[in-house]
Parts: sequence; structure tokens; C-alpha cells
Amino acid sequence: MKDQEKKNDQVRMMLNGRQLLLGLGTLGILAVLLAVGLAPEKSAGPGPEPSAAQVDTAVGVTLSADCQVVQHLTYTPCGHELTRRQPLPQELVGKGRKEAEAAYDTWQITSFSAAELAMEQTLDLYCPEHQVLMPDASGVLCIFENRYGDALALVRSLDTPLSSLPESLQEELRQGKGFDSLEELERWLENAES
Repeated sequence: MKDQEKKNDQVRMMLNGRQLLLGLGTLGILAVLLAVGLAPEKSAGPGPEPSAAQVDTAVGVTLSADCQVVQHLTYTPCGHELTRRQPLPQELVGKGRKEAEAAYDTWQITSFSAAELAMEQTLDLYCPEHQVLMPDASGVLCIFENRYGDALALVRSLDTPLSSLPESLQEELRQGKGFDSLEELERWLENAES
């Protein structure tokens, strides 16, 4: 009976050892599979299509005759944004990115392809939705409008010197004060002068 118990103990120890080795082997295989699965792929095949921003650095890309210029403007005083589309100027047809950057030197080009030239610019002036009250170079209050999107144009002079207003208002108007309508501007000015 003792021999039988010894044999049973040896068989159990052998089974325990085999189970231990099997378990360790399985863990090792899982660790290798996990490492291979997490490793970055190195494929020799073609990658994903490049984005429009990446295409702009491609050698040989030139602007076509039907290219659209997309300009995105952000106006800091009012926070409004404007996007305008226009045809590519004829003198840029067939030109590359460097020539486009030189032609639009105050803009940041965001994408460049044969069909579309996109750019953006942030301006420190009011957008075309506002009337702007500010002094001209001689210190006379004038009404300005942003008629073209990127510059203020004189609408009319008010024949009121900036110096006739309280000092606190003078400082505010030196930078230009935007109004949603001409009526709102005139009401504000009447209150300021009284």
C-alpha cells in the first residue's frame, strides 16, 4: 500500500510539474502575441491618401486655371468670421506654392492643391456687419465700414472733434468702436455728447 501511495504521489507531482510547464508556456506565447500585436506595422505597401495640407509640399503641384481661392478671415474686435471664394488670379495659373505664398504674403496658406488654394488671416478690425466710429488722422470723428472684408473705408466725416468728448470715451474711440447699425451709432454719439 505504501508503494501504491508513493506512485500516486509521484504521478501527482509529475502532473503538477507538467501543468506548471504548460501554464508557463501558454503565458510565454501570450506575451509574444501581445508584443507582436502592439508593435507598429511596417508595411511596404502604399500608405493612406495624403491630406490636402500634405499635398501642398508635393513636387510639381501647380495651380490650375479653374482653381478656387478660399479665404477665411477672423475679425478680433467683434469675433466674427467670414469665408469668401473667388477664382484664382490669372497670373497665378501654373504657379507653385512658393509663388502663391509670395502673392498672398499677409495670409497663412492652409492647403494647396491644383483645384483649391485655401488660406486664413486674422485682422484687428471690425467685420463688414458693423459701422465703426473712430477719428481720422486729423482727430475728427468719422464713420467707417469694412466694405471689402480686409480694410475700413470712410463713409462720412461727422465734423465732431474727438477732443470734444470726455477723456474716457476718447481712448475707447481711438481704436474704433463697432456698432450693428448706423442708428445705434448715432444714438450712442448723442448720449456721449450730452
